[in-house]
Amino acid sequence: MTTFSTKTSSSSALSSIFYPTKEDLRLYKNMALALGAPPNSHMFRFMGAAGQHLVFIGESGTLEWSRVQQTAAGRWPHLPVSGPVASDGTLLDSLPERIVYQMLCALKRRNMHVDVHEPICLDKGLFRTDLTLRKGFVSRYIEVAGCCGSDRITRNEDERKWLARLDQRLSFYRALDVTPVVVWLDMFARPAELKDLCIDLVDDVALRGA
Repeated sequence: MTTFSTKTSSSSALSSIFYPTKEDLRLYKNMALALGAPPNSHMFRFMGAAGQHLVFIGESGTLEWSRVQQTAAGRWPHLPVSGPVASDGTLLDSLPERIVYQMLCALKRRNMHVDVHEPICLDKGLFRTDLTLRKGFVSRYIEVAGCCGSDRITRNEDERKWLARLDQRLSFYRALDVTPVVVWLDMFARPAELKDLCIDLVDDVALRGA
């Protein structure tokens, strides 16, 4: 009986590490409300010890991360739905893009527009920017780097490819003497600072586009 009990206990403990704790779910909920969309597991890489179990669950597989999303949605039905589709129905390339797009749309002023995947400088069609905040003839280009943080540390081949593509676009900007705003993945771990950045962008375009 002792041996059976020990094995059962060990199996249960091993299984439980793939499930979110109450603290995990509260952190997930708070992030979803602050960002306007449920975060992905990669964003928790930059939250220190509090986010590490969620990172582990996310890296364990799509089914494990779906369990986090479904558990949170069942507990708090008012949370925004996950995925790359914005609240106005616009389809973005990624969840991070959706979050920045929604923040800008919520903050934009009269006669201001948030364009998606427009060519960098409309007469130069070689590359497209993720987002463009525009008013009149004034534009600010925004690149959303969901592949890594501002430390540029990548962890797999896919992330390295995405960073290389971003660097291609940044080189193109430099050739045009244009300075885009890059929103790195670690910025999503600080929603208040990300919102402040969006406010600054809106203020800048509003002032120069007046």
